[in-house]
Amino acid sequence: MRLADDAGRYRVHILFVVGSLAFAAVLVTLVLSAFHQPRPHGLPVGVVAPAPVMRHLQAALGAHEPGGFDLLSYPGARSARAAVTDHAIDAAVIVTPHGLRLLTAEAGGLAPAQAVTAAFAAVAAKTGHALTVTDVVPPLSRDSEGLSPFFLILGALFPGLAAGSASALAFRHSRPAWAIAAPVLAAAGAGLTVAGIAIGVTGFGNYAAIAGIVALFCLAVSAPTAFLARVSPALVALAVLIFIVLGIPVSGGPSGLASFGPGFLRALDPALPLGVGAEAMRNTIYFHGYGTAEPLWILAAWAGGGVAALALVATTRSRSARRVAAAPYAPVSPQAAAAPPGAPAYGGAPGPVDVVVGFDNSEPARNALDWAVALLRTRPGAVHAVYVDHEPASDLSGFGYQEMAEARERAAGQVQAAVADTATRAGITWTFERRFGSPADEILAAAKDRAAGPGTVIVVGRASHAARHPIGSVPVRLLHHSPYPVLAIP
Repeated sequence: MRLADDAGRYRVHILFVVGSLAFAAVLVTLVLSAFHQPRPHGLPVGVVAPAPVMRHLQAALGAHEPGGFDLLSYPGARSARAAVTDHAIDAAVIVTPHGLRLLTAEAGGLAPAQAVTAAFAAVAAKTGHALTVTDVVPPLSRDSEGLSPFFLILGALFPGLAAGSASALAFRHSRPAWAIAAPVLAAAGAGLTVAGIAIGVTGFGNYAAIAGIVALFCLAVSAPTAFLARVSPALVALAVLIFIVLGIPVSGGPSGLASFGPGFLRALDPALPLGVGAEAMRNTIYFHGYGTAEPLWILAAWAGGGVAALALVATTRSRSARRVAAAPYAPVSPQAAAAPPGAPAYGGAPGPVDVVVGFDNSEPARNALDWAVALLRTRPGAVHAVYVDHEPASDLSGFGYQEMAEARERAAGQVQAAVADTATRAGITWTFERRFGSPADEILAAAKDRAAGPGTVIVVGRASHAARHPIGSVPVRLLHHSPYPVLAIP
């Protein structure tokens, strides 16, 4: 029995350690699978040469790197160069009587440019031809290796995950509009901020396009993450698996190795946000926006689907998130909790009174409940106890949320049990409600929701923790805003 208790006590800790080890093992396995021995697969290379020469080139490249290159015929040097500068192909080779002229675009990724250069250098050396290499789209002077577009998008990945998980917890009991607007506003802010920093550091132009791509990418990450976290905080781990554990290896990293990994990773490259976001950013910065339509549509699908799913779950759960469900708390209706036989009769008493008591089982709250019970011994009415809970603002990762939620459920059950014990012993009709938010606002909202008449009274305990505030902030706020009488019981 002792062993079972210890296991239950440390279950969350054990799961955290096991999950961390699994995260590290899967990420390292995927990263090493993608990058430990990169080999090109079907890199598109344009060729300006007669058909027989092109066949000889294909055979020579196949011998050097089987399946590494996909040769495409172009009618002339101008069209081949345009295809490279539009990033339609990774490189182009022009066969002349004097040798081979290779056109590359290092700004599109160092790995493809180096792989093509090495392959054609080997072919030229074997056939005795001279090789001339021209970089037609070089990186900018302040982005000397062409790595900044990838890291610009990668830098927005983690804020996107954080915004999604944090907004799901922070706005769990807010109106659905706030839950939906939070990741959207966070994404917009990230886009404006990151674009300004990128332009200031690297000298990139086109602020609006960069900000838009970063914002769309950030929303493509944050909205699905927020949806998963609203369904269950533990599902944030699934978002981490998709966007980080799979996303980073699949993207190919800053050097453009997406076409160099194993087949199962290459198959995911067109679908995950990090890789397509980096491609859209690179094409915008270096290739005049050519080839950005498809990546942007993919990002829009992630963002739109995430927002739609988040809106659905936030709307369907908004009312249940603000009030205690009947099953876990089994609130007692006035009819079910009618006074037992032998309870004091009301004969001749004044009109009924509905006493709304703010109750958290503290000593001032118990005094307030005792006063309400004493009042209802002499006149008809009911006690409506309102327990205002607080959503925890820590543990945004969600891994410890289950344990905290269970502890708060137990605390709420103890509060209800205290109400039931006091009221039923006195033979008083009672109900119980659990709410989330500001105590004064929720107590007042509970009184208004009951649609009671002039017989409504709000009773709360005075502050017991601050000598400089003898009444307390909750009674003071109620006195300022309540249309009903408010009693603060010492």
